[in-house]
This record gives sequence, C-alpha cells and structure tokens, in this order.
Amino acid sequence: MVSLSVDLETRVPGAVANPCIQERTVDQNESRSHRSKFGSTDTHAAGTWLLRALAVGVGMGLVPAAVCLSQSAKTDTTLRIEADATTATDTMEATAREFTKKTGIQIVVEKFGYADSMKKATDDLTSKTGRYDIVLQNADALAKFAEQKSIVSISDLEKASGLKADFEDDLYASAWRALSWYKGTKYGYPLAANTMFIVYRKDLMESPREKEGFRAKYGYDLAPAQTWKQYSDIAEYFTRPEQGFFGTLLQGKRFPAVWFEWLNFAFSFGGGVMEKDYSWEYGPIIINSPQTLQGTEYYNSLKKFSPPGFTNFTWDDAIGQTRDGHVFMCVIWSDALFHITDSKNSKVSGKVGFAPIPSGTNGRVAQVAGSSYFISRYSKHPKEAFQFELWMLDRENQINQELAGGSSGRKSVYADSRVSKLPYSQTIARSLEVARGMIDTVPETPQVSEVIETAISDVLADKQGAPQALNGAAEELHKTLGDKGPLKYAVTSSK
Repeated sequence: MVSLSVDLETRVPGAVANPCIQERTVDQNESRSHRSKFGSTDTHAAGTWLLRALAVGVGMGLVPAAVCLSQSAKTDTTLRIEADATTATDTMEATAREFTKKTGIQIVVEKFGYADSMKKATDDLTSKTGRYDIVLQNADALAKFAEQKSIVSISDLEKASGLKADFEDDLYASAWRALSWYKGTKYGYPLAANTMFIVYRKDLMESPREKEGFRAKYGYDLAPAQTWKQYSDIAEYFTRPEQGFFGTLLQGKRFPAVWFEWLNFAFSFGGGVMEKDYSWEYGPIIINSPQTLQGTEYYNSLKKFSPPGFTNFTWDDAIGQTRDGHVFMCVIWSDALFHITDSKNSKVSGKVGFAPIPSGTNGRVAQVAGSSYFISRYSKHPKEAFQFELWMLDRENQINQELAGGSSGRKSVYADSRVSKLPYSQTIARSLEVARGMIDTVPETPQVSEVIETAISDVLADKQGAPQALNGAAEELHKTLGDKGPLKYAVTSSK
C-alpha cells in the first residue's frame, strides 16, 4: 500500500511534491488512430473502495502546499489513458515523459478517432473493468459517466488523497464549468479548452488592391468582420470559383462538426437548443424560435460562398482547405491552428490572421469544447492518476503544451511572453473570455446531437427548408426529453 507523507520544503507542479525520482521511458501507445479530429454503482461502497485505494497518512487533510509520494525506486505502476486523437492529446503525451522521469510512473496513452474514443471510454466504464485509469473525454460524455457514478469527483479525490489543486482561480471559469462540471459538481480539469474563431487570409486582407476593390463595391474598409453582415460581404467578395478560391467554408456533413459550427450562429442570433443557464441543465426547447431560425437561415446563406462538396465537409476539411489556400476565411477550432501555421506543411503559413467570432444580435459569443481528465472509479491507481492530472495542469506544463499546439484553459498561460508570440494566442484568450458551453451535456446528448446534425445537414443539402427542419427537430427533441424539454414555441406541421 502506497502512503502519502507531508514534505513542507519540496514543491512539485500541480500541488504534488515527489522527491522519489527515477528515469523511465514512456511506453509507446498500443493503439493509435488520428482523428479524420450504464448501470448504477452503490455510492457508499464505491466511496469506501476509493478511500481504501487512496489510503493516506495525512489524516484526510488537504495539503495544497506540498506532498511527497513515497514509492519504491522500482515502481511498476502504469497509468493507462484513453483519449481522442487530437493535437492536445499528442502534446499531453509528449509532456508526460517528464512526469515519468520524475516519478517512475509509466504512462500509456491509447488514442482513437472521435466516435471510437467515446465508445472505448463508455464500454470500459460501463463494464467496470478498470482498464483505463483516466479517460480524456469531451463534455458531451460527462453526463452519462457522472450519472452512472463511474468517474470520481474532484472533491472525493481531494478528500481521499489529501491533494488539492492550486490553479483553480486561474482557469477560465465559464469554460471550466462547461467542460468539466456536471450539476454543480466538478469532475475534472481541462486537457484542452478549445474554442472557435475566424481564421482569414491576412495577406489578402491587407492587400492594397483588394482593399481598394472591396471599398469600391461595399462602401467601407476591408477589415476582419465585426458583424455577420460584414462577414457575408467579405465572403462574397473573395468567392472566385474560376480560381478555385472561396470566401468561406461550411462543415456540412451529418457529423458532430456541423452541430458544433451551427451552434455559434444559433447562439449569436439569440437562439439555441434549450433555454437554460448551464449545459447540463434541461429547459424549454427553443430550437424552432425566431432567433434560432434567423441564425440558421444566415448560416445556410453562406453555402453559396463555400467550396463544392461542403455537405461532406467536417473539421478536417476546414483545416485542409484553409491550409492548402482554397478559402479566404472560415470558423475553425483552436486546436487546428497548429496545422495551418506549420511552415513545413501549410501553404498559407505566415499569411493568415485570427479574429473572434463576429457579433450578432446576442453580442459576441464563442463555442467551447474539449477533453477533460476524468478518473475512473474502477482505476487500480486513482491516487497516481490524480497526481498526474494535477501535474499536467501546472502552469509551465500548460505553457509547453500551448507552444506545441495545445489549447490551455489557464488564463495566465496567455500572458506568458513565449505564448504571446504565437500569432493566434491572444485571439484564443479573447474567445475564451466570452466562451460558453453551447453543447448540451445531458444524458440524452447522443440523441440530441443526432437530431440536430440531421436537421442542419438537411437544410444545407436543400432536403428541407430551415423552418421545416427546425420544427421537426423541436418535435423530436420533445419526444426524446419529455417533460424535461417542453416546447416553448408552437410547432407547425413538419410534413
């Protein structure tokens, strides 16, 4: 049984101090697949198991200053992590090598595509096998895991281990709540606080010839769009199909990408899916509200400025088309920026600029999504897993991840001089300041997402008009949610 003892003179990142250092090499991940991007448990019994597994020698007190993890020099502890194959996961895996050097604890990361990753995590937690100590999953999976009590809350981990984070005040509060909280309980800390904003061709935006042509046509100066009207004007101006160049790009495939992208427009125009304050709550259905309809019709209007084939596009195509120089601007995820600015692989490296989402009738908003560290209740090494989670959130580690293409949820990271030199870092910070959880994180989220993805992709593909599709979606959501999702607006016939 491993024990914890107080060491007030030694301080190691993330609130855990560990002088028991052994040089080790991180295991190669056993399954690597890059993204193209539940029964109940007796709470008392599970809590008893956790306290036993995290046996501590500090009287169950919290030790935010420093803690020494007493291990043998030849520890055979291995933490196995399941994760979505993203840039943030890659940067985490690279940073984890230093953790292994300091502690001797091996880290094995198994990475899968978006859908497969969700399934792997769900299957392991549902079966209670404990293969994975940590699952790095998005907020839309959190409700299911929390409801089935298969992951451990931060509060329980703190009480059981005597460890406590020293960085919570430095997190973007709204983003953290959206990514890692459920029903007011915190279950983890963000691996990545990804947000969405505009990537545009700065070289063309600043071209005297283009500036002159734009002013002559629209009567105002060419600059990053502050409103959606300006965004549409700019997209129209730069759409030049005869040159294989387009003003913007829509991610229109029936896939989570269209759901995530569309939410920016729905919220910006004052609409959404349900009327509520937090993503884990239920509320009256407003997907067929006048505001959501207005946002959807505007979103649909941009398709005439998008490259052909957009109904099969996802976030990968947004990255690829932008990187290869085929679009002037588009809404894109922050974790994709490294690919676009990489001078070795991008044709537009050094030619792009970054701007927040334009303001709509509801002001300026920004999407937030990303994975959090969730510790399995069936982990064989929950104490070490929590130690690793806290260590990874250390400011210096977060800075290193940001420099390598991650997207930190810590405010002070963006104030670092090294990070501020990244051309997109301050746009990320500005977006995170207004970011909110637009993605519903209720247990019915898989059904909710399916309804929305179908409706919006149908609108983009001209299979349904926006009023018909949104009314049909409202009906389907009400059937799925029942009394938890009453209809706020009358539904006209969707036939």
